[in-house]
Amino acid sequence: MSRLIKKPIVIPSGVKLEVKEGEGKFKGEVVKGKIFHFKGPKGEMEVFVPPMVEVEVKENEIWVRPVDPKTVPKPDRKLAKALPGTVYRHLSNAIKGVTEGYRKELKVVGTGYRVRKEGDRFVFTVGYSHPVYYTVPEEYRKYVKAEVQGVDTVIVTGTSKELVGLVAAQIRSIKEPNVYTGKGIRYADEVLVLKPTKKTKV
Repeated sequence: MSRLIKKPIVIPSGVKLEVKEGEGKFKGEVVKGKIFHFKGPKGEMEVFVPPMVEVEVKENEIWVRPVDPKTVPKPDRKLAKALPGTVYRHLSNAIKGVTEGYRKELKVVGTGYRVRKEGDRFVFTVGYSHPVYYTVPEEYRKYVKAEVQGVDTVIVTGTSKELVGLVAAQIRSIKEPNVYTGKGIRYADEVLVLKPTKKTKV
C-alpha cells in the first residue's frame, strides 16, 4: 500500500473543488465513480476516481483510502492495493496544474529548420521534402495550449501533466534529434550525447 495516502492532500485557498457522481474509463470499461473538478488561477482539471478507491473531503483536505479488500473480487485485490497511491498522485497533480500549471519547451535545431503557426496548426520545416503539420487534438485543448516563440521554439502549457507531456512528445516525434548531428526537435532541457561520425578507411 502506498505511503503517500498516510498524509492528506491540502487544497490551497485559491482552488475550488466540486465533487459529483459520473462515469469514466477503468480497466478498459466505462464505470460509475466520482469526478473531482478543480478550478484555480491556471484553469480547470478533472480527475475520475473509480469505485475501488474511497476519497473523502474534509474542509480543505482530501483523504484517499483503500476500500476493504473483502469487498473486492479476489483477482482485483492487488490492483485495489496499488490504486490509492495512483489516485492520490492524480489528485495532487491536478491541484498543482490549476495553481502552478505545467510547461514543456521544445527547440527546433538545424540549419533552415523552423516552425510557425497558421491558425490552430503548426507548420514544421525540419529537413523533409515537404512541411509537416501538427494540430493539438480537439479533446486536449481544454487542458493544453501550445504557442510558438520566434522561429525555433514551441511552448506547451496546461493544467494536465499527462496531456502536456503527451503533446510535447508528439511534437518531438515529428523529427527526433539526429544521434550524430543533433538536428531535429528536442526538449529545451534535454541533454544529447552525440555519437562520433563514422570515419571511412583510407
